[in-house]
Amino acid sequence: MPTIRIDDEIWAWLKMHAQPLEDTPNTVLRRIAGLENGPSSSKSQLESKVNPVSIEERKSIKRSGVVVGKTSRRDMSGLTGQQLNREWGVGVHHPLYHKDGSYYNHLRYFPGALFDPEGYVVFKTEKEYLSSPYLQRGKQLHVPGGISSVPGYVRKK
Repeated sequence: MPTIRIDDEIWAWLKMHAQPLEDTPNTVLRRIAGLENGPSSSKSQLESKVNPVSIEERKSIKRSGVVVGKTSRRDMSGLTGQQLNREWGVGVHHPLYHKDGSYYNHLRYFPGALFDPEGYVVFKTEKEYLSSPYLQRGKQLHVPGGISSVPGYVRKK
């Protein structure tokens, strides 16, 4: 069986879709991929789930900006910190995203930023991050009231 490496953001996403005390990462991925009946010795189960796309359709879809045959992290979770970091020109080394702006993995590299759908807050140094009274550190980072309540929050929308 192959081994894959995933980052903390994907691990959190997998846990979000898991049924406690029932799922493994493999069963979560199989369910989301529509392969819930267990491993199949034939390709027919997987092939029946794939819609063949002609070369002309691929070219047309590619021109429209849609990626064929791949699911990006943005498609799975809506947005990512990396994507907003690029779009908004923030330029931090460690961008993290949460749809409510309230729970995050911990920043490990600086400058780092916490993003929500409408803006972000940057921590230039680890010292600035660790000394912020607006952040509650536990297994995950909790921001009561969301990051929009943190001084220095930059609203983009």
